[in-house]
Amino acid sequence: MGCGASRSYEYEVSQIWDSAHKTIERRPKKSNLVVKRLGWKTIRIFVSSTFKDFHAERDVLIKEVFPDLRAWCEKRRLHLVECDLRWGVPKDTTTEETLRTCLGEIDRCYSDNIMPFFLNMTSERCGWIPGGMEVPMSLAKEYRWVNGLSVTEMEIMHGAYRIDNPNCIFAIRDSSFLADIPADHKDDFVDCNPIAAHKLQMLKDMLKQRFPGASNGNIQGASNGISPTDGRVFKYTCKFAGIDVDSGKVSLDGLDDSFKTPIFEFFKERIAAQYPLDENIKLNPYETEKEEHESFMKSRSQIVLGRNEMLQKIEDYVQEVGAAPTPVILLGGPGSGKSSIMARVADVAVKRAVNNEIPGGGDQGWHVFYHFVGAVPGSTDVEKMLRRLLIELKVVNESIMPKDYEAAAQLTSGVLSNSNSRPTIVIIDALNQFDEGKGYSPLRWLPRKLAPQIRCVFSMINDTSPHRLLRERALKPNEIEVTPLDTNTRQEIVKESLGQYQKRLDQQQMSSLLSKDSSQNPLWLAIACEELRVYGDFSTVTDKINSLSDGLLDLLGQVLQRFEQENGGNLLVATMCLLECSSHGLLETELLAILGDEDNLMPPDEKGDSAEKGSKESSEKKQEKRPLAAAKWAAVYRALRTFLRPFGDSGAGRLDFYHRSLSKAVRQKYFGLQAGDGTDEGNPLCMWWHTKLADFFEHEQNLDRKVEEYPYQLVKIGDQDRLARCLIEWPVFDRLFEDDYSTELLAYWRKVGEYSKMHDCYKNSLQALSETLGISKEEIALRHENIGKIMVQAGLYQEAKPIIDVAIEIEQEHGGSRPERMAELTGLYGELYDEIAKMHDFITREQIKDLKPAIEFNRKSVKIRETLEGGKHKFKRGDTLMRLSFNLNTWMECGGDNNLSADEAKEESEQYIETAIEIFREIGDLGKEAEASMTKAILYERGSDEQLEYYLLSRDQCQQAYGDSCKLMTRIISNTGIYFEDKNDYYTAYEYFVKWYEVSKEVFGENHPKTKSAKSCLSEPRYQRIRQSMENGGQRGQPIVQDDDFQDDDDDDDDDEY
Repeated sequence: MGCGASRSYEYEVSQIWDSAHKTIERRPKKSNLVVKRLGWKTIRIFVSSTFKDFHAERDVLIKEVFPDLRAWCEKRRLHLVECDLRWGVPKDTTTEETLRTCLGEIDRCYSDNIMPFFLNMTSERCGWIPGGMEVPMSLAKEYRWVNGLSVTEMEIMHGAYRIDNPNCIFAIRDSSFLADIPADHKDDFVDCNPIAAHKLQMLKDMLKQRFPGASNGNIQGASNGISPTDGRVFKYTCKFAGIDVDSGKVSLDGLDDSFKTPIFEFFKERIAAQYPLDENIKLNPYETEKEEHESFMKSRSQIVLGRNEMLQKIEDYVQEVGAAPTPVILLGGPGSGKSSIMARVADVAVKRAVNNEIPGGGDQGWHVFYHFVGAVPGSTDVEKMLRRLLIELKVVNESIMPKDYEAAAQLTSGVLSNSNSRPTIVIIDALNQFDEGKGYSPLRWLPRKLAPQIRCVFSMINDTSPHRLLRERALKPNEIEVTPLDTNTRQEIVKESLGQYQKRLDQQQMSSLLSKDSSQNPLWLAIACEELRVYGDFSTVTDKINSLSDGLLDLLGQVLQRFEQENGGNLLVATMCLLECSSHGLLETELLAILGDEDNLMPPDEKGDSAEKGSKESSEKKQEKRPLAAAKWAAVYRALRTFLRPFGDSGAGRLDFYHRSLSKAVRQKYFGLQAGDGTDEGNPLCMWWHTKLADFFEHEQNLDRKVEEYPYQLVKIGDQDRLARCLIEWPVFDRLFEDDYSTELLAYWRKVGEYSKMHDCYKNSLQALSETLGISKEEIALRHENIGKIMVQAGLYQEAKPIIDVAIEIEQEHGGSRPERMAELTGLYGELYDEIAKMHDFITREQIKDLKPAIEFNRKSVKIRETLEGGKHKFKRGDTLMRLSFNLNTWMECGGDNNLSADEAKEESEQYIETAIEIFREIGDLGKEAEASMTKAILYERGSDEQLEYYLLSRDQCQQAYGDSCKLMTRIISNTGIYFEDKNDYYTAYEYFVKWYEVSKEVFGENHPKTKSAKSCLSEPRYQRIRQSMENGGQRGQPIVQDDDFQDDDDDDDDDEY
């Protein structure tokens, strides 16, 4: 080719770059990219290059650089996700889809990280240069496409060049290695397009000019004095290393120092600069979270039609001076439009508060707090919500933030019941979607009676746990039911929804749409409108309307079917099934890791291998598999985004369904389960997906996530052996063990089998631990102590004794009988004998033998605690005093002995319980105060009004602190039943004993001694006759003794209160 042709190419390339420079942004460069954050954050790195010639470098990045960088990030509470688009774009994808996939992923990097973390590799290939007619006008306008640039060059323009992105780095490969490349592979590394050499030279020159400080040699980060941000363009060398036998691709050597190190150091420096861990930087995540809630509020409050009556009722409550001291609750089923109503309530309240249009605000004015559970990352965490509320009300700051949920709940309850607090309106949408706590009530923070200047408006699904708890309170909430949409309202919603996109339906089409019964449901209507909006064939819109399923779950099934066809097929199905079978959603990194094993992704059909084999292969090959290709995941996520809870910066939260209706639709479509099916037990498809998750989380390094998912999945698939092995892992045990009562741990052991299996497993574990070299006596003693506590909690009292003995023996022989340790261990022995004493069905002299050691050990523990300082010892002293008070009262009822008379025991008991109540009130522990109130009730004369008063008080306190299903509630219900038995009100007593048995089964399990005791009570002839009478339609109050055979029922010894 002559010189003229060369000059022509040079001119053409020059003109292209002149056009490119006109698209450079002239606005001031963002100089400060430091991001304030709370919790985990996701970092996205976009990898840009031509594909054929950079397989070796991309393999090094995927297998070495990014894993190392990911480990470094995790120490800084960061998730790393690389966007490697070399694989995953289907061959039959249209030009527009391909270009949007590439540039859209860069958009996502902007969204997540302000400026993309961007890596480009350039050598001797240009790659695809779309012709002017190949780039759709809409895309060209959206991305300011420059005709003549390759796709790779456009990635550079969009991700780095136009904005002088400080997070970008360019690796230019030296071409000297090409001399050794075999001829039949050279075409993969050298572009045959005659304009390529000119374009590549111009690109390299432009990069060096745009990003000054480029290096012609190797960059070693700070070690050679060159800051990575000053050398964003660097040149590296490599050598031909032969042809890989398996892949048939060229292998390269020499990439460690020249390629890997500078890239690793660069991204470490940039990530650390943008997401610092400097504790001196004042982070305020609460304002950020408030802005996210405000954004949701504004978007959801735009179209709220036909709800004026409900909105007016809520506004009247807010505006009323001296309103009822209870919350207003908005009730409705899934998809009934509660969130939109609540968003409008919040929006109106904020505007009125700002304009001082709400009476009773005083000098401060009203503060409006709004929270949409599930709409914002981390918003399902009730403790986090309470912290933000307290911050906004200026009750606390970061330096005096409550240390845990109990402390935050106690403080919030005090604020909302204090008449001196600032006038406040608390608006919480989807109250029933808060994460379920372990051992506490999600409404612990809500006082029974609100202060006069406090308004609370909540929404929830009917008959969910918070709804039931609120209805059971003495001061009932004001309930407002969300009604179905009327025809006119539905018509207006359709017009508004489609009108935003310049679309409308004719009268016949509108009638056809609204004639469907499900159109009364706002969620169904919103989904239907979206399906019509994206439908492209105007001539068949009427047919499309008629084809829409008249049922929310069926319509969602149709939508999922469309998504399968358009956005990922099996990948989308797998995503839905994995999320549905997870315990509480999955992190994006977890999901991508599982989806990456595409060869074993789906359950086999009848011609394939067994599900067991496929799952096993998936587990074995986990370490060999790459995460799902970014391009493939982008398509799936794009389709599902509106149906998933936002997970923030792609790692701050978990991917999960926003509406539970989608969960039901997935179960119906992919598992064949209908709405009425309460469980997936035995369903082979469910079992396959649960097995896949179990195999994945078995090797999970993040302990929190392993504990959340792995045992749950093993329960689902009924793998008792693996579950037992999981539960005896000490790190898992430590996460699940609770000092008071290990509800979750014991529930898992019940799934393994009898508690005796648990005893055998832990006994063997303790023996193995004792024989392990290098394990301290201190650790062995602590392990024995905690296992002893678990045995006591499980009702294995005799098995607990020798285990606790070992802990005491080690402390006495090797620990020097330290006061704090002996206080703990003697208190544990006191608790053990206390539980043994409570197992007597009736109060008899036989209990004396168990009460003596209980009183002895508890007294020893109290005496030692009195010499120790600190909140922990104060709490423990109160707990032991309460237990000792109960022991002494039982001693009194047994008649006492020569060493301790009944009267002395009674006096001592009353003194101890008052001290315990005072301690719990001082430290603000409502749950323990509830237990102390119950104990005080026991001390009163049986059947007295005072006794009932304190039983009801303790139940009220227990509900607020722990909820209805807890260990303490079983005692309160049982003792209240005994009270009514003492009053000869056997029907009421029977109702309490039934409740006692039901709650005991839930809390302890069917075979626990406490549950057996409740069952034994119901089997007494008196209560068997009551049960039969009520089943036969008998009325309360009927005589229950029908003949003389049972006249001796009342002659039994007194029932044992506990």
